[in-house]
Amino acid sequence: MKPKIEISHILNRQQFWRTSTHFLSRQKFDLHAITLCRTAKLGRHIDYCEKCSEVRISYNSCRNRNCPKCQATYREKWIAKREEEVLDVPYFHTVFTVSHKLNDLFLHEPELMYNLLFKTVWETVRTFGSKSLEGEMGMIAVLHTWGQNLSLHPHLHCIIPGGALCNGKHWKGSDKTGKYLFPAKALAKMFRAKLVDQIRKNDTSKAYFDQSIAKSCFEKEWVVYAKRPFGGAKQVIEYLGRYTHKTAISNHRLLDYSQGKVTFSYKDYRTGANKKEMTLSDVDFIKRYSMHLLPKGFRRIRHFGFYNGAIKKVKIEKIRKSIGQKTPQKVEWDWIK
Repeated sequence: MKPKIEISHILNRQQFWRTSTHFLSRQKFDLHAITLCRTAKLGRHIDYCEKCSEVRISYNSCRNRNCPKCQATYREKWIAKREEEVLDVPYFHTVFTVSHKLNDLFLHEPELMYNLLFKTVWETVRTFGSKSLEGEMGMIAVLHTWGQNLSLHPHLHCIIPGGALCNGKHWKGSDKTGKYLFPAKALAKMFRAKLVDQIRKNDTSKAYFDQSIAKSCFEKEWVVYAKRPFGGAKQVIEYLGRYTHKTAISNHRLLDYSQGKVTFSYKDYRTGANKKEMTLSDVDFIKRYSMHLLPKGFRRIRHFGFYNGAIKKVKIEKIRKSIGQKTPQKVEWDWIK
């Protein structure tokens, strides 16, 4: 069902962002693209069904990765490729979060900080894996920058196979059967130390990071969430389909837009994921939304270990052979371009 309210409606009615110095040029470019999506300004195309001879005329989409209306096709294409790589082994879902004390730094130096986030999370996972599994691990990491209420909440969702490729030949599975592949508190401590250390070493970050902020990062424990392991390859694919190509908020969560106020639904995870409503001025709503528009070309989904590199197919095939898993048939999606 088509939502009654869309983000494009808000952007078209409240256009202060077009001239405001609060927004970067790349953010204005993304917001402008969203306003044009599936309108006559982008032209149209004709779909013809050879079986029933039905003709359908549709407006073209903007294909901007920040547009909530343009993610379905990209999601299906990406998932089709991942289906060829999923292994018949346990997968663990781990979420790495950072202290809100670093929010200013993430806000003003997003490319630097998000790159460091990916880097230090993988270094942490790889360090633990090298000690207990003695081989090359794999990981798919998905960056989310938002909380349910559109606040700035950078975190990585990591999908980690429970084992490692040893000596480039055989698979060594983890003996962990519970929620945690590695101890969560130990992961959090090492991740925090590595990220703060990388920030200290970077000159660019000094305008928004000083000794007092560094000290405050160690005053409270950071949190690494461990979700229940996936039941199998199908569950991994279903999860990836839900999380990989999400935007900060979907049009279906918008409940009302009137008198310059936007009301939307969100889940409050502090109270057991209870569904609540929040109302913001359209100006504040657009400001919050724009915080989650990533730099052009920035890769929000990244692959590590045996899931990365030119010979990843060779490595994955070696793992399949080691565990006795047949190579899945390649799925062709003619409708995905």
